[in-house]
Amino acid sequence: MDKHFQGSQEVWEEVFTNRDLSYSEDAQTQGKLFEIVKVRFLRSIFPKYGKMLEVGCGTAFVSLYFAKRGFVAYCLDSNRKILETAEENFKNEKTRGKFVLGDAEKLPFKNNEFDVVTSFGLLEHFADPKKAISEMVRVTKKGGLVFADIVPSRFSVQTFGNMFNFVASLGYWIFRGNWEKGWEKAKRNFQPLYFENSLSWADYKKIFQLVGLKQIQVRGNRPFPRLTLPQTADALYAKLLKKVLPAWNNFDQADSKFAHFWGAGYWLWGRKMV
Repeated sequence: MDKHFQGSQEVWEEVFTNRDLSYSEDAQTQGKLFEIVKVRFLRSIFPKYGKMLEVGCGTAFVSLYFAKRGFVAYCLDSNRKILETAEENFKNEKTRGKFVLGDAEKLPFKNNEFDVVTSFGLLEHFADPKKAISEMVRVTKKGGLVFADIVPSRFSVQTFGNMFNFVASLGYWIFRGNWEKGWEKAKRNFQPLYFENSLSWADYKKIFQLVGLKQIQVRGNRPFPRLTLPQTADALYAKLLKKVLPAWNNFDQADSKFAHFWGAGYWLWGRKMV
């Protein structure tokens, strides 16, 4: 597949630049809070233990969280530098993991190898994600779980967040006397450096069915946007979000049309029954 569709190595390294890539379960920032809310939901659908694979693992927050709780975690990514960051996070937590440089469309694993196969923010970067999803299913054991967190290009609560981030980024650089850089940074909120498909949750559900998954579930998740904020404001935003966690959790768990429409992303999962 043309590298345009997934973004080059350099693109993803730039995307991760200046982000907090460390592991922490102390949700004092919006990024860490989003991760903690996600893994708490996953605990409700994952088995108690098993062998899991995270495809396109990035910093591997989810894999590390579950490895610390007894899972055997395999982390795969096509970007060597990001994979090294994931490995460093495991080392810092004194937790074992397996780290594999590989292609999501050609997973270097045998059939029926994992109890749980996951991806987070990966499938939307393929114009046609069916091959990657088929590979995830292939390496899953009979009765195993396939889970995907997908954030396609579409209208959602994050659209309003992108508007805020556009203005905030442009204003920051204008204040610093460099409007050209501000414009370049700001427009990435609507013209990112990487491809994102615009498939609907129904499109993804159909692909899940076509590759043989059963008991498929869909949820819209995260009713609040990710905002570009300075450190102090970021901590304040996280603190405010914590106050509405019960309503947030209800939103994520509701199989509703509104959640599918408004949520920042989709969660889809199903089981391999044959």
